[in-house]
Amino acid sequence: MSDIDVEQFQGFSENHYQHGMHTLAWITLWLIIISGVGAGIFGMIWGITSN
Repeated sequence: MSDIDVEQFQGFSENHYQHGMHTLAWITLWLIIISGVGAGIFGMIWGITSN
C-alpha cells in the first residue's frame, strides 16, 4: 500500500469538477423545488378565483 502515490489516487479527494457539479446539482434541485411550489400556489389561487 505504501508504493501507491497519494497524488495518483483521487478516490477521496474533492476536485474542482466534483465541487462544481455538486453546486450545480444543488442549484438545480432548489430551482425544481421553488418552481414546483410556485406552480402549486399559482394553481391553488387559479382554482380558488375561477368559478
